[in-house]
Amino acid sequence: METLEMMVEEGMESEGAYLLNTSTNGSSNFTNITFFPYYQHSLYVAASYILAYSFIFLLCMVGNILVCLIVLENRCMRTVTNFFILNLAISDLLVGIFCIPTTLVDNLITGTDH
Repeated sequence: METLEMMVEEGMESEGAYLLNTSTNGSSNFTNITFFPYYQHSLYVAASYILAYSFIFLLCMVGNILVCLIVLENRCMRTVTNFFILNLAISDLLVGIFCIPTTLVDNLITGTDH
């Protein structure tokens, strides 16, 4: 907060905040600074990204948890091939948990033009 106050006193602007600028005659005005350099998409594109990634995340979780439960619960499903499929389902769960949210945030912040 002290840095923000120092910037206001010096008349400097900061992104993502409302700053009070004082002129030499003593009048004050508020400046709205947006995060435009960080967010590359409109609200509708960002909402569609969030919906699509949420749908993919939900399908990933439900499908792979079902595969794990089926292989582990049924004794007749415990074959070498099905344990390999179980291993793949667990790794896909981990990819879904760790990669889907970070990829969504990366796409929202930096866009797809990097």
